[in-house]
Amino acid sequence: MTESATWPAVERRRVPRLRTLLGGIILFDDRNSTMDCTVRSLSAFGAKVVLADAFRLPNAFNLSIPHHNDIHRAEVIWRRGDCAGLALSDVPEEDMPHRHHMTPREKKRAHDKEMVSSLW
Repeated sequence: MTESATWPAVERRRVPRLRTLLGGIILFDDRNSTMDCTVRSLSAFGAKVVLADAFRLPNAFNLSIPHHNDIHRAEVIWRRGDCAGLALSDVPEEDMPHRHHMTPREKKRAHDKEMVSSLW
């Protein structure tokens, strides 16, 4: 086993993403076109979505998450198979009262995950 294989990958995100299983709607063409997706992980600044036609996904669009009653401006950062990683960039952070904020349970899960990964 190589040395790089023994260490966990370095986390480059500003805040941890939490695993989710939320329905999402991708809105583009001035909200005239939509695609359904599943939001598999989410943070205040990014998301991972799974959808049938990831290759047809526009580079920038709005992502609606009805469960959170939120709409985010999204930009595709990466694509792999039926998945895409998104950067969420609605407005400057200080002006984002509607931006997804972690619930106490999500904060505890993120903290516990960080503590486990720090043991490595």
